[in-house]
Amino acid sequence: MSHIHKALNKAQKEKDARYREYHGIASAAGSKPRPFFGKTRGLTFFLLILLAFTAYLLLVFKDTWPPMRELATHEATRQPERPVNIVALYERARLLHKNGRLHEAKQLYEETLGLDPDYVDALNNLGVIHIHDKNYSKARSNFEKAIELKPEYVDSYYNLACLHTIKGEVSQGLASLKKAVSLDRSVRDWAQRDTDLKNLRGVPGFEEMVRVKNNIQTKN
Repeated sequence: MSHIHKALNKAQKEKDARYREYHGIASAAGSKPRPFFGKTRGLTFFLLILLAFTAYLLLVFKDTWPPMRELATHEATRQPERPVNIVALYERARLLHKNGRLHEAKQLYEETLGLDPDYVDALNNLGVIHIHDKNYSKARSNFEKAIELKPEYVDSYYNLACLHTIKGEVSQGLASLKKAVSLDRSVRDWAQRDTDLKNLRGVPGFEEMVRVKNNIQTKN
């Protein structure tokens, strides 16, 4: 065998050895991601199944959960969303009430509450009409139910104060008025001008509330 032939054979063997070494590394590197991607696809499929099952449970059991009013403790600053027809009925009643057509307004408030007994604003406004009609027991019932549904509802506390005061129940009227003031300081303005509260004039607790407001105005 010539030296040239031997040299060629040696070079070919070295080349083959390098190829096998490189091919082994490349094959190993290429084979590693396969099980990883396979696991990823399996995990993705499992998560999709889990999400679908969760959505199914939400759909099936949503009506058995507690209503949001019970979950959200006294978060009653916003009224719950209501069907358009009920809101429209209430707004018609309120407009009639504002225009002094109390008999018609009363009927529509009652219709509104027939569809939604927990409509706080309708309860309060109907109570005001009951005061006008001197049906004090119904008025009180309306205000107290409104307060039970919406404990921070200042309008019903104020109207309850007017109701007690009209009936001569001065201490109860003052207590309800103080609660209303604690919820909204502008109630002091209402109280100063409201003839329904005339029986509280001169009562120390009432005058103290008025003086507090006057002192604040003087300082400003």
